[in-house]
Amino acid sequence: MGGIILVIIVVFVSVMIRNVAMVALQLTGLDSPTSSFQALSALTGTGFTTRESELVVSHPMRRKIISILMVIGNAGAVVVIAGLVSSFLNVTSPLGRAAVYYPYYSLVLYI
Repeated sequence: MGGIILVIIVVFVSVMIRNVAMVALQLTGLDSPTSSFQALSALTGTGFTTRESELVVSHPMRRKIISILMVIGNAGAVVVIAGLVSSFLNVTSPLGRAAVYYPYYSLVLYI
C-alpha cells in the first residue's frame, strides 16, 4: 500500500516540476505551448528532433533547465519502479523486516 501512495506522490510532484520548468522556459523566451511540450518531453525522457528542440539546445539556460529535468525524470522513474516493486514484494527476513537478497552481489537491502 505504501508503494502505491509513493507512486501517486511521485506523479503529483512530477506534474508540479513540469509546471515550474514550463514557467522557467517561458522566462527564457519560449512560448507557452513550446515550453510545455519541451518540459514534458525532457521530464519523460522522450526526445523529439524538431525545430523547437533546436530552440532549446541553442540557449545555455534552456539547456540547463532541460538537463535538470532529464535527471529528475530518470530519478522519478527509479522511485516509481522501486515503489511498485516494494508494494508487491512481501518477503520477510528473520529480523521481521522486508528484505531483498541479491546473492550475486552479496548485497542485502532492507525495506
